[in-house]
Parts: sequence; C-alpha cells; structure tokens
Amino acid sequence: MSIKITIDGREITALADGTVLDAAKRAGIYIPTLCQVVGHKNSERPCELCVVEVEGLQKPVRSCSFPVKDGMRVVTKSEALTGYRKAKIETLAGTHFGDCKAPCNLTCPAQINVQGYIAHVAKGQYEEAMRLIMARNPFPFSVGRVCPRFCETRCRRILVDEPVSINHIKRFVADWCMAGKVDLKLGCAPRTGKRVAVIGGGPAGLTAAFYLARKGHDVTVFEAMPKLGGMLRYGLPNYKISPRVLDYETSTILRLGISVKFNQKWGADFSLQGLKDRGFDAIFIGTGAWVPKPLDVPGANLANVYAATDFLRSVAEGAALPTGRRAVVLGGNNIALETARTLLRCGVDQVTVVYGKTRTGMPANQRVIKEAENEGVQFLMVAAPVQIRQISAGLDLELIRMRLTEPDKRGVRHPEAIPGSSNHIEIDTVIHSMGQMAFGRQKIAAGGIEESLELSQKNCLKANVRNSATNIDGIFAAGDVVSGTRTVIQTVVAARRAADSIHSYIMGVPKKSESRFNFSRGRSFDDVDLRNFEGIKVKLREKMPTRPPEIAVQDFNQVKLGFTEEMALKEAGRCLSCGCSAFEQCELKSLAIDHKVNLNKTGMGKTLVYSRDTSHPVLSVDLNKCVYCQRCLNTCEYKALELTAAGFDDKGRAQGISLEFNDNCVSCGRCAEACSTGALAKTASMVPVISEPVKEVRTTCPYCGAGCQIILRVKNNTIMEVCADPAQAPNYGALCVKGRFGFDFVQHRDRLTVPLIRRGGQLVEATWEEALNHVAKRFFDLKAMYGPDTIAGFSCARATNEDNFIMQKFMRTALGTNNIDHCARL
Repeated sequence: MSIKITIDGREITALADGTVLDAAKRAGIYIPTLCQVVGHKNSERPCELCVVEVEGLQKPVRSCSFPVKDGMRVVTKSEALTGYRKAKIETLAGTHFGDCKAPCNLTCPAQINVQGYIAHVAKGQYEEAMRLIMARNPFPFSVGRVCPRFCETRCRRILVDEPVSINHIKRFVADWCMAGKVDLKLGCAPRTGKRVAVIGGGPAGLTAAFYLARKGHDVTVFEAMPKLGGMLRYGLPNYKISPRVLDYETSTILRLGISVKFNQKWGADFSLQGLKDRGFDAIFIGTGAWVPKPLDVPGANLANVYAATDFLRSVAEGAALPTGRRAVVLGGNNIALETARTLLRCGVDQVTVVYGKTRTGMPANQRVIKEAENEGVQFLMVAAPVQIRQISAGLDLELIRMRLTEPDKRGVRHPEAIPGSSNHIEIDTVIHSMGQMAFGRQKIAAGGIEESLELSQKNCLKANVRNSATNIDGIFAAGDVVSGTRTVIQTVVAARRAADSIHSYIMGVPKKSESRFNFSRGRSFDDVDLRNFEGIKVKLREKMPTRPPEIAVQDFNQVKLGFTEEMALKEAGRCLSCGCSAFEQCELKSLAIDHKVNLNKTGMGKTLVYSRDTSHPVLSVDLNKCVYCQRCLNTCEYKALELTAAGFDDKGRAQGISLEFNDNCVSCGRCAEACSTGALAKTASMVPVISEPVKEVRTTCPYCGAGCQIILRVKNNTIMEVCADPAQAPNYGALCVKGRFGFDFVQHRDRLTVPLIRRGGQLVEATWEEALNHVAKRFFDLKAMYGPDTIAGFSCARATNEDNFIMQKFMRTALGTNNIDHCARL
C-alpha cells in the first residue's frame, strides 16, 4: 500500500510500512546518515545525523526510525538541522584518530598521491604508478632527478630509521616506462574548439600545454630556442638531466597533439596582439627567469667574467666560454654549485665557491653542496667580492671577510664586512650567480599589449595568485616569470593551476577547488605517538647507485644511475602507508566537509588507543578510526562479527571498543565495504584514491556459474577493487571471497593474454586462429588414433549455462564421446 507525503516541498509516493528515510531514498532525496544500512536493522547506537523536522512536532526526529504517515510534511534542510548535525559530527570526530592523507602527500607542492604511486610500485604496477604521477606532474623524469624532495622531509619512516626514497622510486618508474617504450595512453577530453597560445617551452609552458591539451583544447607552444626544455636543457648540465631523457619526456607531452613553433622569440617574431589576432582564446606566458641579476662590483664587465646562466647555456649548446685553469664562482645557490661542478668537467684545475654566509646558510641544497665537495670544489665561506681587476696573469679578485650580525626582528642574521680583512686571489675566470629575473631593466617590448603588462619590483610579471591572470584580460602567467626562480616541481604546480584557470576562463565554468580537510595522527614529528610503529623492524633505505666522484668529473654522463627494479620494490615495501586507503569512501570525512567542520577548532582524536590488527586473511582493522556506527555488525549476514564497547563517555562516544571475527566468517569483505570511516579496510585495496577519476564497470563475476553481479572500480587501466550493488539481483551486494578479492590475476604480469603454441621445444605466441586450428588437429589425431572415448572434457566453474551447453554439445557431436563433466555437476 502506498501513501503521499511531502519532503522539502515535493510530494512523493511512499510505502505505508516504511520510514521517512526509506521514502526519501526511494525518491532520490538525500538525508545524511552514518549508521544506516539498506535492508538491515538500525544501529543500537544511532548516529542521529538523519534527523528531520516533521510538521506538528516540536523536536526533530530520526528519519531512520520514524514511520511515514499519509499527508505528513517533512523538512530535511534547515539552519537548525545543519547546526544539530554539525555538532554530532564534531562529537564523532573527537575520537576519530587517523590520517586522511599521508604527510608526504601534504608536503609535496604538487599534492601528488605519493602513497598511491608507491603502493602501485609495491604491486609491480609501474604503468599505473606513472599515470598517477603524471596526473599532477608531467615532468617525472626531470623532477625524479632534481627535486629537493620536500615529501621526504615529512616521511614518518624517519621515526623508525630513514625516510623512504620517494624521489628515487619516482625516477625508477619513469625510467622503466622509457626503457620499455610504454605507451601510457594518456587520453584527452573531447575537443572544445578553443585555442590557447603558450609562450615558452620550458617546465611552465609545457606543463600548462599538457593539462590544457588533456582538457580538449588546441594548444600551440611558441619557443625561442631550437629545442624544448627551457632551463632544464639550457640551465642544468647533462650529468643532472641527460638530453636523451629530456627529449623523451618532452615528446611524451607533445604526443597529446600539442603544436610547437621553434625559434620564435616573443617581441621579435610575434606579439601578444598578434596572437590575439590569430584567434587564440587565451595566452599563457611561461618564459621563465633567464636574465641574470648583475654583479654589483667594479670590474663585473671585464672579459672572462660571466653570469652562471650564460656559461651553462654555452656548455649546453656545445660552445663553452673560455675559462682558463683557475675559476671562482660567486654565489651559494644551486646554479652556482652546478656551475662549479661543470667547470671541473670543462677541465678547470681549481674551482672555488665564494659565499658571504656560512655553509649552512647557503640556499643550495645540502646534498648538492656535498656532491660538489666530493668532486673537488673548494669553498671560501663568509667572504664577499669587493672588485675585479684585469692583470697580466688573468684576473685579480679582491675579497673581504664577512661576519654575521645579531639576529634582527625576524631572527635573520645578515653578513657585514670586517674592516681591514680584504685579500686578493689571482684567477682566470669569475662566474657569478646572484639569482635571475624574468626581464631586464628594459620593458618587454615597445608599444602594444606588452607595454601595458604590469611588472613586480623584482622585474617579474604580476599575476593574480588565485587564478594566474595578469592585468590584461585573457592573458595568464605562471612559473619563474611570475615568482622568480623556484624548483621545477613548484613551477609545475603553478603552471598546472594556471591551466585550470585558463580552462575555467575560456569555457565559462567555475574553477574546481579541492578541500584541504584532513584528519591527522600528528602534524609534526613531535605530535606522533611512537606506538604507531610498534612491531616495525629497522630496514635502512636503498642506496642510489652512483659513479665515483673521481670518475664522474671526467665527463658529463649522469652521476646517479637510478634504482634497479629489485631496489625499487624493496624501497616501496618500506612505505608505512600512513594515509587512509578508504580516503574517497570515508563518509565521516565527506560529512565533515559538507558541514564545514573545522578540526583545528573542534579537535579530533589525538591519542593512539588500539593496535592495528592485520591477522585477518583479507581485512585490516584499525579501531582508532572507529566511531561505533555498527554498520559492519548490521551488514554481516553470517553473524561473524563480535563488536562491543566497554562503555560510553558523557557525549555518548564508545570507549574500549573490541572487534573479533569468529569461525562464521567467510571473508566476503562486505563489512569493510559498509564501514563509514576506514576502520575496516580491504588489505588488497592498499592504494588510496585521492581526487582521481574512477570508472565503475558493471559485469558478471567470472568465478562460478552463479552469475553474481559485480562492479569493477577501475582507475585508468587498473582494477582498484571489486564491489557489488546491494539493490541488484541475484546477489544483492553479497560476494564470496573470490568474487570480491580474487581480481589480481587480471593484471598479473604472468597472465597469458595471447595463445602460446610449443614449437621446437619453445612456447611461442600465436594468433587465436592458429591456436584453435592446432587444438582441433590434435583432437582429431587423438580420436583417429585411439578412439573418441580416450578424450574427456571438463567444464570449469566459471562457465555459464550457455558455455556448458555448447561444451557438452561439442564433446558429444564433434568428438563423439559422453566423457563430459563439470566441477559442480551441473
């Protein structure tokens, strides 16, 4: 019997014996709940999030238990209801102890799913790892070689022994794909008909081009140089990034259909107005910061005094500037250090780096400093140049010793000269690295739009930090041209966000934003309870194979040789998997975001109470995340779960939770699928899915003839997990252990995907037609030689009824035998 009720002003038909929540779900009206399971009894400790207002009642009621009545009027959304639900969520969050995202993910400027791609590597899924990296970083080869590794600084493995070598794993994945010439099949959205001009073919320009092309736009890159790569090619020596590797990396990006016009210099060969006149809907400027900051001492313009970027570019182009036998490099940044190492490889006998502060105050990465020292670079610290003079033996560099002042209000100590402490060095070459600017003292170009572009005090383009827009409509900029010199990964991030803004601009759609909401077991190392790591054995990180310094300085071949597959697998196995593997399915997190819960104000679980239990064959249990919704208990049809609480606090939150599996458990995994917080998780689903597109493919389970309907959750070409629809016959969400967990064979590297025929003692690949003809011939040979009853047929469990019918027909009609059976005797 059906009745009529009204929910949020909409009249719907409801079953007379149902609840308000049942009626709302049938009508597609959303009411939040954490504890209710479709088709099962309600929780003994209801979450009370499903409360609604019913006309005529003074207090809200729980929609999961309140029966419908003909003509009743229900409100599911109001300010009072939102406040009530928010308070309940805050109460539940107060005991939820876990990490939504791993600290390495959060520390990475690109917000790459670090834990995810390491988990793929641990499973041997290198292609999927590469796709996951390139979802946020199209330069995995370069970044894998030069990244300062922000992520590794927050890796919690350091509290056990050493951080995971995250960047070396990334490089291995990229190099493995290159060695195997793997086609990642990076798809693009349908063509939009919109055209975008990208000025600059370095990391910023190519990153913007990559993501704009993937969004379906027609992209043309205008590059001033004869080859792509920007500073990666012309500002970094070959021992850091091989030209062969960079060529492969840029060609991978261009494979999306991006057009490139080389030797096109902005301001000389084209203008912004010219691009607009050619029909481009938007323009992105990513020309980097190529102009060296001047050395402000007398003699800076003498012969054999070079800017570091000019010198490195001359080496990259195969026409190195003359250097002599003795050289000084002024500056303490990474470019200065790479210049010093390059000078050694150019045959300079003595290379000295001069810097005005202490060694620990150098902005260069400490690893790079150590590598330069190992190769023979000398350091003269706390000294600054006074003047350079030309002498008959070369150059005379006058230096003065420095000392650091007392800290200022910001705690910074500045260098100041020590009077009367100057000394002189005779050398052949001075190379200075004082930093870089996007533009020199002159304007970008005379007249036109270029003259209207606003510049910052640092001679960089001004662009809105939120949307990368310049002061000219339709023109965007990001990367070093805006910020000044940054790391490659920071440039990639800025350009990727700019691409999102350009897409939003030209398509007239709002820009998507990603929530930074995050539960955490500790935002700093000091906050992390060391009991989290009980039972984890010390296992030091793999060491990067490296050429000896005395050999490395003899050429420009790469110094760091990369991990082997065995090393990458071992290193990936060290990952502690801090982040939640149920990230995208955690309903507590989703509800907290929807209700704008601020964990910094309301608090979250801060203490480790329970040890993680991994004793179950296919499930892991972390009761620190449990909010006692009892969905696992109510979902289990086998009464295989024993979930109890020792008591409840004054806010109704469970204390002393215990969960045990008894002998009734068939490892179907349905309890984990029902879990609202990730406290129960599938061990096989160790890869967290974070804001990544997942396709759901409905199909039939292949393991037996029951015909259970399953849903494959597929990311790119990888099955992430198998689940089932509780509303779909014949299994209504139920699956056996094989159906839910037995999908690894699909992607197993030893799986046969083409027929093999033994020829000359060796199994060789064959076509299906060749294989079937071979089998048919062997069958009829056996039949002719020994008779049909020497042949028997056996139908496997996963065969359908139709398969079985054809099988027995084939055996009886084609081969002439009744020797046919099935493991289930169907």
